[in-house]
Amino acid sequence: MAKVSTAEPIRLEEDLFTFPIPLPNNPLKWLNCYVLRGGPGERNLLVDTGFYRPECIAALEEGLRQLSLKPEDTDVFLSHLHSDHAGNARYLQDRGCRILMGARDYAIISLPSHNRWARSGQHVLREGMPLRQLERMRQENREVSVTSGDFEAVQLQDGDLLRVAGRELLCVLTPGHTPGHMCLYDRQGETMFLGDHVLFDISPNITFWMDVADPLGDYLDSLRAMLRFPVRLALPGHRTLPQIPIEERIVQLLHHHQWRLENMLQVLAEEPGLTAYELAGRMRWRIHAKSWETFPPGQQYFALGETLSHLDHLLLQGKLRRTEEPECPPRYSLL
Repeated sequence: MAKVSTAEPIRLEEDLFTFPIPLPNNPLKWLNCYVLRGGPGERNLLVDTGFYRPECIAALEEGLRQLSLKPEDTDVFLSHLHSDHAGNARYLQDRGCRILMGARDYAIISLPSHNRWARSGQHVLREGMPLRQLERMRQENREVSVTSGDFEAVQLQDGDLLRVAGRELLCVLTPGHTPGHMCLYDRQGETMFLGDHVLFDISPNITFWMDVADPLGDYLDSLRAMLRFPVRLALPGHRTLPQIPIEERIVQLLHHHQWRLENMLQVLAEEPGLTAYELAGRMRWRIHAKSWETFPPGQQYFALGETLSHLDHLLLQGKLRRTEEPECPPRYSLL
């Protein structure tokens, strides 16, 4: 993979390229932007866009320039609603690109962002996160929620077919990382554009979603469903291209979440009655911090979100009890 300081595209196949879009001050480091370049009379496809900030736009513009992509001939597919993938949708639309996105995530991203953030913020506060930490997270991680503005999109459904650059791409709904996350599959070339559904150096964050009963269960089901596709070339949204078969990585991710569920049960067996925020602080995370108190606020938020998605899953399985008292965060114990 090229260094993230340059947007020089790498040719993966005759018509398939990738270039990195840096994500400054973010643990994800960079986004892998993919391009299918069409021949004469064919449309191009660009997959995902980076944050709406100058460094990302500069890398995006340089990649488009080097690949000689004209906006009026280019479709932009957004794998999901997170702003490191969808942040420049309006910017590219204003330049003349056509935006494509799964209908389920488009319905969410079209809601007023302050409403979405207000509901999520109220939820984590109810689950024990201190207000000061939430406010710090919002101040220090503005790019998590900032996009280039509202945009119109061709809304895609599971099973739809896209015909671009001489390829036929199947839309594959893979809920979990977001409620409407979508991958693209080229059956003939056995190529899968993965977004954040399967990452190979890190595990995708699986958090709570308002009005979604079991995000983790959705994700595990989506991982298993991915195994039915023969995949020769797996194209993740972040970090390096895979060195192992996707089937092996899926098994690793399934084991990872089983381990996290078992870790949660073990902690609650030793300390019953913890709040979700307290529980998150006692679980094991791969992060360079001396203690839960020294976690960067944004990473605390993501860890709490992951804790909540696993709690929801265990509650639905009938393995936990959730007790509530007025004006107090809920507490969790084994049944």
